[in-house]
Amino acid sequence: MAISESFRKMPLAAKLCCWLAGLQALTVIGLEVSILVRVLKYVENVFSSWSSDKGVAIYFMLLVIASLYGVFLVVGGVLNGDTIQIIGFCVFNLFTMSLAIFRYFQVRTWLNDEVVIGDLVYNMIQREMLASIVVMAGITAVFGVLTYFVFHSFGWEIYKRVGADMKIRRMYINYRLLVLLLKMDFFVFVGFAVSYIILILKSSDPEFGITIALVPLTLMVLSLAFWGLRRESVWAMWTVVVLLCASSAYFVFKCARMYDPKQEAKYATQKPMMTYYTVVSLVVVAGTLHQ
Repeated sequence: MAISESFRKMPLAAKLCCWLAGLQALTVIGLEVSILVRVLKYVENVFSSWSSDKGVAIYFMLLVIASLYGVFLVVGGVLNGDTIQIIGFCVFNLFTMSLAIFRYFQVRTWLNDEVVIGDLVYNMIQREMLASIVVMAGITAVFGVLTYFVFHSFGWEIYKRVGADMKIRRMYINYRLLVLLLKMDFFVFVGFAVSYIILILKSSDPEFGITIALVPLTLMVLSLAFWGLRRESVWAMWTVVVLLCASSAYFVFKCARMYDPKQEAKYATQKPMMTYYTVVSLVVVAGTLHQ
């Protein structure tokens, strides 16, 4: 009840942000379901083996979860009067759109490797894949305009919250930025781990269990980070810094491993996408550490 009352009192621009994020999620999920259904009709082994034929399913999962996660970012930003999180959604949406673009160019190769009529299947889903990219690009552009109005609408609320002291305002902005980056860390860490497990590893690989453990470990580390921020705990934040440095080393190791000649067969069709995801993860971690 309190949330609905708060939403009702929000400026029009803030309400439009929420509705647009929801509209994008519904549209993208609908398109992705259509794509997956068409592929499943002709590619029977999408979920039956540990191989690169799961590429379509992985992109489906990432884009659907990213769309829902985007709604979480926008609604949270609007309810908390956090313009930084709304701006962060625009950046996050660009990242999601880049995954859709990667998918558009890589799906043909995957389908041709797995089914004789790969070109036919690709032509059947090409429009939906392009539509997903166009929808995300359009929503991001509109959000860029709406964010300007949201910033001015919430400006007075932020002023009442932190006052006119510029030092306090900078601390508040840094705090909000760090919270946003931690939320981004969670998505890219879990997304990388799940993609790596399904696309690259087999259950017999030594890394399999370690990579699975990365998911709950990530959740624990980020929970500790949020707790440390709230309580202003020095030891908690230094622990998070050390663990984030370790994660940076992990991503560097993974990136180097992708280009190891001995591992070439394992990454044959996944190298561009996994390299891109690894680099994005490193950038997000570096940004978090900088904050």
